[in-house]
Amino acid sequence: MTTQSAHPAFRIAIDMDGVLTESPVPLARAANAEFGLDLPDLAFVDSSGLNVPLAVREWVYRGDGPASKLHPAHGAQQFINDLIGLVGQENVLIVTARPENSAEMTIRWFHEHGFASVQIIFADDKTAIASRQGCKFAVEDSLRHARNYSAGDVTCYLINNVEQLPADANPLMVTVNSFDEIVRRLSIATQPVSPSAVIDALPPMETTSPSERWRIVVADQIHKVAREQLEAVATIVDVDGTDVNALLGVLHDADALVVRSETQVTQQVLDAAPRLKVIARAGVGVDNIDVAASTRAGVIVLNAPGANATSAGEHTIALLLAVTRQIPFANATTHAGEWKRKQIKPIDLRGRTLGMIGIGRVGSVVAKRLKAFEMQVIAYDPYLPRQRFADMGVEQVELEDIWTRSDIVTFHSPSTTETHHILNAETLAKMKPGAIVINAGRGELVDEFALADALKSGHISGAGVDVFPFEPCTESPLFGLPNVVLTPHTGGSSAEALEAVGRVIGATTIAALNGEAVPNAVNLPAASLESRALKLLTQVSSAAGHLCAVIMPEHPRSFSVQATGMVSNDLTEHVCNSALAAALQTWLGRRVTPVNARLIAQEMGMSIQTSADDGDETIIPRFRFEIEGVSKHSVVVSWDRDIAGIVEVDRFGLQQPLSGYVLITHHTDKPGIIGALSTTLASYNINIAGMQVSRTAPRGEAMMVTNVDEEIPEDALNVIRRIDGMENAVIVSLPNMLEDEDPVHVANMITNGIRGR
Repeated sequence: MTTQSAHPAFRIAIDMDGVLTESPVPLARAANAEFGLDLPDLAFVDSSGLNVPLAVREWVYRGDGPASKLHPAHGAQQFINDLIGLVGQENVLIVTARPENSAEMTIRWFHEHGFASVQIIFADDKTAIASRQGCKFAVEDSLRHARNYSAGDVTCYLINNVEQLPADANPLMVTVNSFDEIVRRLSIATQPVSPSAVIDALPPMETTSPSERWRIVVADQIHKVAREQLEAVATIVDVDGTDVNALLGVLHDADALVVRSETQVTQQVLDAAPRLKVIARAGVGVDNIDVAASTRAGVIVLNAPGANATSAGEHTIALLLAVTRQIPFANATTHAGEWKRKQIKPIDLRGRTLGMIGIGRVGSVVAKRLKAFEMQVIAYDPYLPRQRFADMGVEQVELEDIWTRSDIVTFHSPSTTETHHILNAETLAKMKPGAIVINAGRGELVDEFALADALKSGHISGAGVDVFPFEPCTESPLFGLPNVVLTPHTGGSSAEALEAVGRVIGATTIAALNGEAVPNAVNLPAASLESRALKLLTQVSSAAGHLCAVIMPEHPRSFSVQATGMVSNDLTEHVCNSALAAALQTWLGRRVTPVNARLIAQEMGMSIQTSADDGDETIIPRFRFEIEGVSKHSVVVSWDRDIAGIVEVDRFGLQQPLSGYVLITHHTDKPGIIGALSTTLASYNINIAGMQVSRTAPRGEAMMVTNVDEEIPEDALNVIRRIDGMENAVIVSLPNMLEDEDPVHVANMITNGIRGR
């Protein structure tokens, strides 16, 4: 139940690690021991800002990782209760930079340690999130985040901070010694405010007209947390996804489609949704979505891997225990007043062999728990490294061993052409007489008819099934068999799992619509870079791609991206996809996205190549985009995490990165060119905002970049092209990509020197 204060005047954003938890020193030490690193003890005070690798962060914050074992800070639970009493439950937010994969574990941690229920938001860019949520106060232990909050006009209470505040620190950064001091200060700040004043105090939406809001179709039931997140930024349209005609009727102007397992997203559905940008699956499996067709259409497909892993794993074990202890029969007969004790023949799990097909997120949950039952666990998973098996204490075996050695077989794999009916009449015959089958993975993994025959013959003594080839399932050869326990796909439906899935899907659907990188895209490469930095880089890459297409109006034979500096392969792929999409959109005059850019380019016969070297980490990375057709052109982007820009065009270096409305000319370096250009622009009443000139040699080939304040009409451009010595002139409109105004940093980036910081 939501508790509201009598006079909430503000919202407050509270950090988690180091504020509500004990000092995060154990996290750094555990990561150092696991990965052989040398992280400082306080690395996880601000793991994102200190560039702790994403893989390390995900390991620390995984379901049973070191973060799950942190203790609450002394008085943290009472602190949250005091804040709720002061400003209302709806105005207390936990804003943490923990990665999204920690959502389920984090929510469980709060519940297990007796914290009151409040909203938890996962975001690297805390300041932007807090601002959008209308937060006026924050509590942090990271000086970097405190600086960002205060710069955004948010009063930030800095607790447990070991760094000295500089003399010129923003007065909105306030050092405090205890939770009680924070509550006292907030009590003074709290003033009676009407509900309308609270609404008025919230930051304005990016779009002011309801018709300009995103339109999100929700085709299956989703958790209220996801609904609240989506409703804050979009118009929600509810529809029964199993009613195909009804679904098709509401998709014509949909920006996103949210489904669970029952709605089938087919080519027909995609054809009815020309504006669709995102399909979000509130769960793990995406076999109800035509991912290939979605990719061709340029639609991002999201899921929530790991968010319901604990729930699905525990349900697998529940089915197993129900079968081995014959609980359904025992329950039904006892309720009927029949004492059937002698007819019930339960078996123990201790000492038996569990064979697992797939040992990813859900499988690892099952393995860990059933090892506690003293079972021998063997597993087949061709995509998992050998060390991962060793870490879990699981024996890695071939598929044939699963059938011949296992007393119980469980399934935790996706449905693919390789795994379709992996359990069939032939493989069932190889299994031990009296073996047990548990399928809470995907229905298509098991041939239901073959399993039913094996159950009837007694070769398989029992089965537990939560998933079916077609859902909702109203007919199955397994129905009515006494030695089968059936449930209606409820493995991931615990309250905790639904909330965790809801948070992931709500947050990442919005992020994807915003053009931000998301960690759970099924049909895009994974990203090793946090979303804000990746968004900046892909935006400037898109600008570079657009510029390539303007310089060469006809699409080229080849498009390549070469990365230099310390750049990961996945980052190069994201950069290439973004640039290629923008270029193709300009060349073709139709919608192209990073999702389908490569497919479209391949259909056009274009050669696409990417390369990345392992450069010196002290060198600022650069990306060279080259296009080759009737001529050859190149554009270079320089990037240093929080600053990026186009710094070279066709071998000509620039003094300032390109941005804004730009005229680019290629000409012979000779007297009078600049004057003629300036005179022409002046005759059309076009004001010059800036000009850069580069040349290969005196009186040789040269390039001029001119920023202007007004649009250049086509007839003016034709006059410019006729200037004596002018070889070509093009116009391009580029966004301002510089988020850093430090001239030293900008200069370092442009000259490809050593990092300025």
